[in-house]
Amino acid sequence: MNIFNYVLSIINNTLMTLIGIAFTVQVIYVLLFFVKEKKFPEAKTKHKFAVVIPARNESQVIGDTVKHVMQLNYPKDLYDVFVIADNCTDNTAQIARDAGAIVIEHFDDNPEHKRVGYALQYAFDIILKEYDNYEAVVRFDADNLCNVDYLKYMNDALDSGVKLARGYNNSKNLTQNIVSGVSGLWYIRDCRFSAHGRKVIKCGQLLVGSGMMFSMDLLKEDGGWNCVSMVEDQEFAIKQLYKGYKADYVSDAIVYDDQPTTIKDNINRHIRIGNGVNKLFWTDGIKCLGKFFTTFKYTYLDVFLTLLFIPMAVIMCTWLPAYYIYDIVYHLIVGNVAHVLAVVKVIVYALIFAFIVPFILQAWLVAVLEKKKIGRENCKRLVPTILSFPLFMIIYAIGITLGVFSKPKWKQIQRNNVVIVDSENLIGGDNAPVENNENVDVVANTAETVEENTDVTTKEEDEISTHVLTKEEKEKLAKLTAETDIKDNAV
Repeated sequence: MNIFNYVLSIINNTLMTLIGIAFTVQVIYVLLFFVKEKKFPEAKTKHKFAVVIPARNESQVIGDTVKHVMQLNYPKDLYDVFVIADNCTDNTAQIARDAGAIVIEHFDDNPEHKRVGYALQYAFDIILKEYDNYEAVVRFDADNLCNVDYLKYMNDALDSGVKLARGYNNSKNLTQNIVSGVSGLWYIRDCRFSAHGRKVIKCGQLLVGSGMMFSMDLLKEDGGWNCVSMVEDQEFAIKQLYKGYKADYVSDAIVYDDQPTTIKDNINRHIRIGNGVNKLFWTDGIKCLGKFFTTFKYTYLDVFLTLLFIPMAVIMCTWLPAYYIYDIVYHLIVGNVAHVLAVVKVIVYALIFAFIVPFILQAWLVAVLEKKKIGRENCKRLVPTILSFPLFMIIYAIGITLGVFSKPKWKQIQRNNVVIVDSENLIGGDNAPVENNENVDVVANTAETVEENTDVTTKEEDEISTHVLTKEEKEKLAKLTAETDIKDNAV
């Protein structure tokens, strides 16, 4: 029995070492927060962009998104908006056309092809053949907003020689509730610390679908879009890394994502991510580790360690609880109470000082550093979110683990359509923020079709859940509505 326990101890110590290495790298990125990143110089040439928006049954939001993107501060003859209406059963395509987009309709009955990668593959084949005059692509999701100079900043990067880049992922509904706040703050943290740290040390990035930019030359080299996994954005970044192109980070290009507002929706999002990234880890992740030892290029190691968080999440949800429960029970049976007390003490200290406190401090620090992008008033409302930040890692780990052991499919979940007022640099359609430094969240839930677990139970597509406004918020909303009407009439 002693030999068995000794073997288990070696396995546990090895796994804990791997987890420690991965987290240490992230801590280093956090410590680089004070280093000023190098900005791209203003472009000498304005390049032509294809803005691509995949959408499946997005009639509730696609109109405003297209109108929003078509009002960006960039020459109108130097970008076009394409909406890929993917297996739509509603009027998404017509609404997008009416809003001014070029619509590519994609229908595929193969159940294995019900994900965005196949829609992108189909659309880019058409764009390359029929619209071969674009120099770069920017991809948005159907409900995204972005700052008015988004294309300008991406153009600066492109003109500086960058072949692919990610933007800064902010949140549309950061202060809607604690769940959306924790999720949104996590992505802001990833940008401010991880993406910033990688940029400072000139390490490549993994792309995020919302707001990603890449040169059209990359598609031509590949003969089109060939990434069709559930995490096609990360897969694309890795494929380009093999070719020698590192993804960059453009912190001034801000995209606003819709965050889930319930724990269930948050877990379901990570089920999809966990399933896709887990497969990517055992193929490209392992390959990147091998390339690190043959090329000694740090970006390969960083990719491996980033993807390693998926099996780490599984370990934290399965092995660690099982191992320490077994260890405690075994030593209680043999009467070694001193060992049990020592293990419990280590677990408590680890939870407090290696998990709870560090993540709360990270959340607080990112809120302080990013108060301009988040909005000062929003920062004041984030105190409960900051204290709940460690909750995200628990939700993350549970969702990832479920994703590794399941097979997610397309399913409707709730879309949060919000009015946010936190930046003078935002423009858009009827539901877009207007120029005002006040912060008002007007929330309505509408149906979104995304790739989710088949066990998810959804509400009716037209069901609406409205946030109850205070008297002060109602007065602000009335003022904002009047201002918006004036601007719409002026246009």
